[in-house]
Amino acid sequence: MEYIISQNGNFPPEYFVLQKGDDDIWFPVFGPDIDLVDAQRKHAELSGSDKRARDSKGHYIADDPSTPDVNEAYVAGKAPAKKKKVGRPKKKK
Repeated sequence: MEYIISQNGNFPPEYFVLQKGDDDIWFPVFGPDIDLVDAQRKHAELSGSDKRARDSKGHYIADDPSTPDVNEAYVAGKAPAKKKKVGRPKKKK
């Protein structure tokens, strides 16, 4: 699936996350929202992005522990699933 962020052109602006349908027509799946950051987070979540969030200087953003439902350290708002380590079995002594 393909997703984009759209603005409605009004003042104050409202943002929508649009999904491209099978017939090449875009339809809204999120919005209207007046906060662009929320729209970007929803877009990243729907797109499956597990990128780390960065500030304007390019430094990583830390997670805020006071918000247990959102992980601000990742663009999508939640951490990716941890990968299991695959290795050889340990020898018994």
